[in-house]
Amino acid sequence: MHQTHRFPFALSAHSVIILAIVMVGCSGGSAPEAVREKPATVEHPRTEAELTTVKLSEEAVKRLGIETVAVQTDSAAATRTLGGEVVVPEGRGVIVTAPVAGTVTATAGAQPGARVQRGDRLMTLTPLMAAERDQRTEAQRAVTAAEAEELAARQRRQRMEQLLKDGAASMRSVEEASAQHQVTVATLTAARERLAGASKSSVGAQGELVVSAPFEGIVQSVSAVQGQTVAASAPLLQIAQVDTLWIRVPVYAGDADKIDSTQPVAVRRLGATGAPRHATRVIAPLRGDPTAASVDLYFALSGTGEQLRPGERVLVELPLKSTEKGLVVPSAAVLYDVHGDTWVYEDLGGNAYARRRIQVSRHAGERAVITRGIGERAKVVTAGAAELFGTEFGAGH
Repeated sequence: MHQTHRFPFALSAHSVIILAIVMVGCSGGSAPEAVREKPATVEHPRTEAELTTVKLSEEAVKRLGIETVAVQTDSAAATRTLGGEVVVPEGRGVIVTAPVAGTVTATAGAQPGARVQRGDRLMTLTPLMAAERDQRTEAQRAVTAAEAEELAARQRRQRMEQLLKDGAASMRSVEEASAQHQVTVATLTAARERLAGASKSSVGAQGELVVSAPFEGIVQSVSAVQGQTVAASAPLLQIAQVDTLWIRVPVYAGDADKIDSTQPVAVRRLGATGAPRHATRVIAPLRGDPTAASVDLYFALSGTGEQLRPGERVLVELPLKSTEKGLVVPSAAVLYDVHGDTWVYEDLGGNAYARRRIQVSRHAGERAVITRGIGERAKVVTAGAAELFGTEFGAGH
């Protein structure tokens, strides 16, 4: 009787793993590993210092007037940055009023935002009263009448002098005629001076009054339009002088004595890059805010043109009387690029100069305090730094 051996149809998981290992071991090779490709490669890498080194000849160094100074650790004035407001200086924001009651007949030049020069015609005003319109006419009439009286008095004196020679008049008559002639000469001189004054004034040929600009500035607002009748002393327009502006800085009253008023302050526009503007302390009205417990300090910023506007907020870096130590370099050595980054040129010796990126923490007068980018005792270029910057980037070539 034959016995039949039966094997199970399914294998266990443990048996499958063992079978796989045996099969791999029996195979003669192994699976190749995938080679991972680099996402990017940089050929011939160079550092920033190697890219920004300028080598000059001896003649070029002399022509550019290169001067250097060593970076050193020194005590520099501590600073405090506060918010300031651009304001028009006291007495330089003027409201031009109507000299007499009249009608505005022209507004040439009186446009808000227009820049005007001293003496420019802004408005023409026709007075309501005839006497005010005829000032020049009356002055001319007075001159004509005085000339006629002077001529008659001169002729009478001449006649009396001739009659005296002929023996038909007395010396007393000649003296009276001479005195009358002198009176008419004085009257004519006064009449001519009044006419000259009327001609130089703002009175037009038809008696209209010309309102002119009292000084150079910007027309801030216009309160009267053409065809409008205004009363005497009514406001016509407002002009502000903006070439020199003041920066009003509210300072906590307890810190006012800590500010060094003898040093200039650094002024920056909000979000602006580049070198700051410097303003100096000015004598201004004593004002404060009891609610904020602050007092106002004023600084004059000249040559602003139209870069700053009255009412604009700025950042002001105030120097304090106390000092702090740090790495300092002259402000003339610091360069600003178009992105607002700060740089200096380090003297490497052998007429070679490397441009180094630095970080300026604050300005203390004519010095800049550096937090990083260059070490102590390194020589940086002061005079000629801007010329080196232009030489590196080809400015003027």
